[in-house]
Amino acid sequence: MDARLLDVIIGVSGFLVLIVMLVILPMVTVTGVAYLAAIVIFILFLSGAGYLVNEKIT
Repeated sequence: MDARLLDVIIGVSGFLVLIVMLVILPMVTVTGVAYLAAIVIFILFLSGAGYLVNEKIT
């Protein structure tokens, strides 16, 4: 798979994960903590995906 296409797919899926976490987490936990957790999950998702893509490309 083309690396650029894979980057776009990861970016869009990461954005969808962020939106879902921003909607679901405030229902479950305290609002401030939920937003922080959503951002942390988003960062971890993109970091992990970037690492896997880097491994796959090289």
